Amino acid sequence: MLESVTRVADQQGKTDTTVAAGRAKRWLAGFALLHLACQLLLLVPALSSARVVVRTAAFGMSVAFLVLLPSRGAQRTPLRSCAIAILALLGLEFFHPEGSGLLAALAAVMLNLAVVGPIFWVPRARPTAATLQLLITILWLFYTMSAVLGVLQAYFPGRFQPPLSAVVAANSRNMLAALEIELASGARVFRPMGLTDSPGGAAFAGMYAVLLGTGILLSGKSPFRGARVIAVGSMVAGLMCLYLCQVRSVLVMTGVCEVTLFGLLLISGRISKLVGLLGAAGAIVPGAFALALAIGGKAMTQRLTTLVDADPGSVYYANRGRFLEVTLSRYLPLYPLGAGLGRWGMVHAYFGNVTDGLWVEIQWTAWLFDGGIALMLLYLTTILVASWGCMRVALGQTGAREPSLSLWGAVIVAYNVGAIAICFNYPLFAGTGGLEFWLLNMALLCAAQNADRGDFRSKLA
Repeated sequence: MLESVTRVADQQGKTDTTVAAGRAKRWLAGFALLHLACQLLLLVPALSSARVVVRTAAFGMSVAFLVLLPSRGAQRTPLRSCAIAILALLGLEFFHPEGSGLLAALAAVMLNLAVVGPIFWVPRARPTAATLQLLITILWLFYTMSAVLGVLQAYFPGRFQPPLSAVVAANSRNMLAALEIELASGARVFRPMGLTDSPGGAAFAGMYAVLLGTGILLSGKSPFRGARVIAVGSMVAGLMCLYLCQVRSVLVMTGVCEVTLFGLLLISGRISKLVGLLGAAGAIVPGAFALALAIGGKAMTQRLTTLVDADPGSVYYANRGRFLEVTLSRYLPLYPLGAGLGRWGMVHAYFGNVTDGLWVEIQWTAWLFDGGIALMLLYLTTILVASWGCMRVALGQTGAREPSLSLWGAVIVAYNVGAIAICFNYPLFAGTGGLEFWLLNMALLCAAQNADRGDFRSKLA
């Protein structure tokens, strides 16, 4: 009798686990798909008048998930305290006397809440290793399509090109000319945009197509038949897109991410995977360059060779480094406690006062304006805490019951290194890139936590 009751209880437990794991997949995959759909809707000319609504919806879904996903039974993570501290500081900044108005300040707080939202609601979905791989696959396919489209935009000048964003189109002719490249045919076109509306926007798609494609290539469990073949194509398309965009900083970031991944494979003892990856890279990197050269011509090689004409510090300073210098030398003494909310970016353009805008090119400037030195330190601490947790997963110190998590941990650590590097180039955590960062990091950390507890196994997901 006791054995029968135990057997029934075990079966019921497995059924509940399967249902819960399936629910996690639906919630998180649904969010990722809707999030990407909003980005695609921005490219539809007929919706240009509703651009503010579409942009808001992309972040509004994250805030909505705070209400839609039940919090009962969700485990708390150290990142939750960090995120609460960030939001509390922004709440204080709401009353900054130099803010761009109450509406702009409220919009800035809600934007930051949406970006860090996954820290609160992803644990409620209780994701598994299979859920994480599904999320990565969705993002990988999206960025692969964007990179492929970027290559096609260069191969067929004037075709497959979405309309420019209104902000970019409003620039002078000289500034627009600086966003163009010269092809081998002599034609001048905008830098590949991919599935964005900004010239050069496809460069980040190329970076993620290469990095996530590497993870798919190394994964022991392919998400679908033929995924590894597509992963090789994704890496080729991603590299071609990077070469053709001629955004040198993103190309360097991609190299740093891949070297980080190589190092983690070596440290964790995955020698066979490392050797195989090095062999694949030995064919993919020069092959992609040769294909891109046939399209981009000498202008592409001349720009890329500037990376080795001088030391990396000089190259960075000549392009983006001056923005960091201005932030530290000029803005930091002026705004040690922040400049007030809603004074830069799209939040200011849509909701702020016309006369008090500030210009932001890199993430450090954005954090300084929004919350001063305190926000810079708080956000950096939060990113490092997340990255340390991912490092522990990559080294098998947590989530060891799910072997696949260790590989994805290494990929996401490399992804995080790239994100930190992007902070010196672009305000990543003020847009969809930041939201995706927290989505992937939390999915990995929660999947490892749930694996340690034995709550979910990938075979049941």
